[in-house]
Amino acid sequence: MGHNLSEEPRMAGQLVAETGGELRIAGLPYVQTCGVGPTQGYRLRGFTMVTPSISFDRLEELVKARHRDGVTVVWAQNEYQKDGTRNIFLNDREGNSVQYKYSEDGIVMSSHSACLPTDKPLDDPGQFVLPSVEEAFSGVHVTVSDNTDPDLHPVPTLTPGAHNTPQSGAQSGAQSGE
Repeated sequence: MGHNLSEEPRMAGQLVAETGGELRIAGLPYVQTCGVGPTQGYRLRGFTMVTPSISFDRLEELVKARHRDGVTVVWAQNEYQKDGTRNIFLNDREGNSVQYKYSEDGIVMSSHSACLPTDKPLDDPGQFVLPSVEEAFSGVHVTVSDNTDPDLHPVPTLTPGAHNTPQSGAQSGAQSGE
């Protein structure tokens, strides 16, 4: 599913097409460090996307149909949480994860990769080329929320030794789609 993280924007596009609504981007992709000592690597966080709502059963049907690869586990919550949401989680054998947070107001999709090893310096965010909104959502009507503005809400940058805690910092042009 590692490469499937880039396919989640297509799933969001499919949901938008089914509802006739609009896709909202509530968070841009970024990279964060993970692991400990010599086993440090990086984790890719995908776009945070919000689509209009469909029935939970229909969402579950679409997610399961899209992820019948034999290596992805799909788990759907049977009951609503206190905040009125239900979740569908996708996890694969490699540690990649996607979450669909369902409510009657909309569906929030987010994803992250497993901790990926690297032999490159972890403090060089330029080594990671993340897709722009235009690249990831070609042909889909998209609204980008203000919370993706790095001046208002800085995106975490790579910080060796940060383990799974992102550090605030400036966002690179590759991350912001400039």
